[in-house]
Amino acid sequence: MKMNEILGYEVKDISNQNLEQLLEKKKELLNKLKELQQELLKRRVEARMGTLKNTASIRNLRKDIARVLTALSLLNKEIEKKKKESKK
Repeated sequence: MKMNEILGYEVKDISNQNLEQLLEKKKELLNKLKELQQELLKRRVEARMGTLKNTASIRNLRKDIARVLTALSLLNKEIEKKKKESKK
């Protein structure tokens, strides 16, 4: 999963989005994060039970979670910037 797949557009295009679009994307990413964390928990349980065939999937899920958190961080920074601009 790449950053443009997570966001739906390139990172450099974040500044072209309006505040409402950024807030909507933030909600989507928070839902995606929750899903990935639940899937990670499920895979960890399977690994402990010995029923997980592909143990690399845990590592890949952790990386995907980190990518989503990075995207959320970028969005939060841009949202704060847009809020400051709108107050001026």
